[in-house]
Amino acid sequence: MKKNRYGMIKRFFGLLLLIAFVLPASSIAAKSSVLRLGWSEGPQAGLNPFLARNEGDYIFMSLMYEPLCIPLMNGEVKPWLAKSWKYDAKADAWTFNLDEKARWSDGKPLTAEDVKFTFDTAYQYKVPLGATTKAFVKSIEVVDKYTVRFHMKQSFAAFLPNAGGTLIMPKHIWSKVGAVDKYKNDKPVGSGPFLHKQYVPRSHLHLVKNANYWKKEIKIDSVVIKIFMNTEAAVVAIKKGELDIMPDLSGNESLIPALMGDNNIRVVVDRWPHNLYIAFNHRMSPMNNLDFRKAVDIAVNKKGILKTALAGYGELPLMGYIPPLVTKWANKDLSWRGLEMSEEQRINEANSILDKLGYKKDGDGVRVRDGKKLELSLRCMTYPSYIRTSQMIKDDLAKVGIKINVMVSDPQTLYGDIVYSGKRTRDWQMMVHGSTMNPDPDHFAREFAPDNPSPWDNATAFGYKNASVQTLLQKSRREMDGQKRHELIQQSQKGFADDLAVVTLGHRFHPAVYRTDRFKGWNPLPINYGGMIHPLGSIVNIVELSPR
Repeated sequence: MKKNRYGMIKRFFGLLLLIAFVLPASSIAAKSSVLRLGWSEGPQAGLNPFLARNEGDYIFMSLMYEPLCIPLMNGEVKPWLAKSWKYDAKADAWTFNLDEKARWSDGKPLTAEDVKFTFDTAYQYKVPLGATTKAFVKSIEVVDKYTVRFHMKQSFAAFLPNAGGTLIMPKHIWSKVGAVDKYKNDKPVGSGPFLHKQYVPRSHLHLVKNANYWKKEIKIDSVVIKIFMNTEAAVVAIKKGELDIMPDLSGNESLIPALMGDNNIRVVVDRWPHNLYIAFNHRMSPMNNLDFRKAVDIAVNKKGILKTALAGYGELPLMGYIPPLVTKWANKDLSWRGLEMSEEQRINEANSILDKLGYKKDGDGVRVRDGKKLELSLRCMTYPSYIRTSQMIKDDLAKVGIKINVMVSDPQTLYGDIVYSGKRTRDWQMMVHGSTMNPDPDHFAREFAPDNPSPWDNATAFGYKNASVQTLLQKSRREMDGQKRHELIQQSQKGFADDLAVVTLGHRFHPAVYRTDRFKGWNPLPINYGGMIHPLGSIVNIVELSPR
């Protein structure tokens, strides 16, 4: 899942707001410069930021709306709408001082009233925006026109990146729309560098520059974000010069060789805090059986998946969910137990586990118990590496008598079916899935131990429950002492790995591709070390802030 869970960011989910400062490569192009960006799914939330819940949502909204501040991958936080902030430990309150220059696209000033309205409204409705802080905030006070204070009802260690990364809405618009969770927001008014011109679902979003953008002069006239449900078509479009950038080729690693050799094309690959894993529906048998999950974990050839399905663009898994790139928090002792085992040893162990569970192989090699074959569905997205991963899992599990039927869906359909709606079907069984971590481990806690369970939390979507692990995670959210919080996160990862809540397959790298013949100012430096992860930046993560 692409979040920054930014979401999120999705969590989620995230990189630099840099697109506004790229320069056209020629003066001719400068007369009407259109930067064309490709993305693999449309926004689940349409254009309503209160409903934004995954990286795709923020991709489409983050050039129109902005947050108070932006968390960086190195743990720092960059001022944005807020120029400064302060935490009063004695009062347990956070105060944000807004930049007086900030303006909405209709010219009205952005004030503390807008910030208070955004959070109060998000807390009133059961919407994703603000959901990460709702359980911790007692009240919000407008101190003066450009100062807002959050009074906490309980301490929250990750309040700054979570609250600071929330997109802010204009009160004078949204206070008049009625039910905000039903509003389509066809004519967005935001504070960002671009303005809405046209949105066609499953086709494209067309934005034009905000000539009066409060922060900096915009060098590009418009941005078109094109939706490619088939990412192979996006790669063809890049090669033909019909796109300028695909900021995320994750899941399409096998397509990278086709982009090499063109002097006008650059491919950048960085490490990335991403988990590729098998998600289980813990509501259903046998997925709710730990021994069954152990058999799946040891039978699947994770080295082979990294080498073949990811074309080498990834690293071996840590089983505690937090990826190795998040060095401060990752429990590096939790390596895959099959790492040093031969295939024969792994298959023998998986067979032994399934034998003890009472599954016996029949004539066609498929295990049977109580007259029912061990035949399960494995869902995945249309990304080539996900499909190849699923096929390899199918082959590996066939060796131990588990028959797998691979079901492929485009990301928008798959997310809607499983993750993002409590009203949708819950009869799925297993899924090849992906999540991107934020630098702060609260991302892990809120996904698998949410204080206000919602359909967009992984624990809720997967039906996962483990009181021991989830209690540790919830305690970590409230622990303000850094060392004690670190210990809680380490213990949580150990319990999570022992429980095999998910079977981590590996940690994907982050490939991106862009053309150099229409725009200049691209910056191919690694984006993970200090790069912004808020979705405000998830549009173009390899463009420098200042034009050259």
